[in-house]
Amino acid sequence: MKKRLIVLLGLGLTLMIVPFLINIYSIFRIISLMLGIILITVSLCLKKKRNIFYIILVPLIMLVFSYGIDTLLFYTLKRVPVFSYAIKSSEKVKTYNSFFYRVFDCNGELTLDYGYTKNYVCSNDYLDPININGFMQDAEESFKKYHHKFVHIYGKISKITGNENIELASFTRSDDMLNGYVNFNLDNILVVNTDENLSKYRIYDYIDVYGKVSEYKNGKIILTNTKLVASNIYNTYSFEIITNDDNKISNLVKEQNYYYYGITSVNVKYDGDNIYELSYLLTDGRFDLEKLVKNAEFEVLKDAEDVEVAKKYKLEKFNLVECTNNKKIIVNSKNKIDSDICNLKLD
Repeated sequence: MKKRLIVLLGLGLTLMIVPFLINIYSIFRIISLMLGIILITVSLCLKKKRNIFYIILVPLIMLVFSYGIDTLLFYTLKRVPVFSYAIKSSEKVKTYNSFFYRVFDCNGELTLDYGYTKNYVCSNDYLDPININGFMQDAEESFKKYHHKFVHIYGKISKITGNENIELASFTRSDDMLNGYVNFNLDNILVVNTDENLSKYRIYDYIDVYGKVSEYKNGKIILTNTKLVASNIYNTYSFEIITNDDNKISNLVKEQNYYYYGITSVNVKYDGDNIYELSYLLTDGRFDLEKLVKNAEFEVLKDAEDVEVAKKYKLEKFNLVECTNNKKIIVNSKNKIDSDICNLKLD
């Protein structure tokens, strides 16, 4: 009998220790640990004739002790937790969910998230982008597929609510897509809870969203633990110029003293689907012409008394005249101008 108890105790200890020696996630680690606790408890109960202390408290003490060791090993040696449930979001992103904390596994690099409060912490490149139209085509099915997983959604902002959340809706392109306009389907909405400053975002902007698929409510999918990234399509652009032969000054943005001369309109083209009126971007504070001329060469325009009246910057598709009377005039590059341009008035 004594030999049998020693065997049970030794086997139980072995099954408890082995899971902590393995540094990969496996459900068999927790199974091994539980079997070890059971065998140790059985061996002690056989020895002590079913003492209630051993039946209830010993397993509880061993569980608490094992959980403490598990947590300590993660803190000190970055070991994959035994007491965790793994959720695989991609080949390079996993989360190990434990009782009071979660561990992000970013291609082998582990990050502790105590209390499940951190937003997405892995590299943006570790999640494949999913277009909002495809993701919300069947919202219920998408929720089932990605529940508890982290996803990367790419789409247009359909609504901004204070600094609490934004919404992305599926959309169809319209005949007039100027200034980012599309037709949103408000029956297919992704709600993105966030604690970020949303002042730099606008409705109809493209945006990349990273977050955990948490809830499905009233036909809406809700993301939490989110990270927002402005779309990189706005990093490069070109100008579309519509010129005229009127040789007249016209308003671009009156409040900012911006005018056109020999030009009907200027559009800023980010890509084929994202073309914005320059007046819209300047009014909204999203484009700064001053940056275009920061390092550009210029010609000084003087009046008949040899007093400086303006600086004329020669840019790729138009000229920009900055007058000393605070007027800023975008000029057709084919037009010859002199200092009198700063004194022209609107018809």
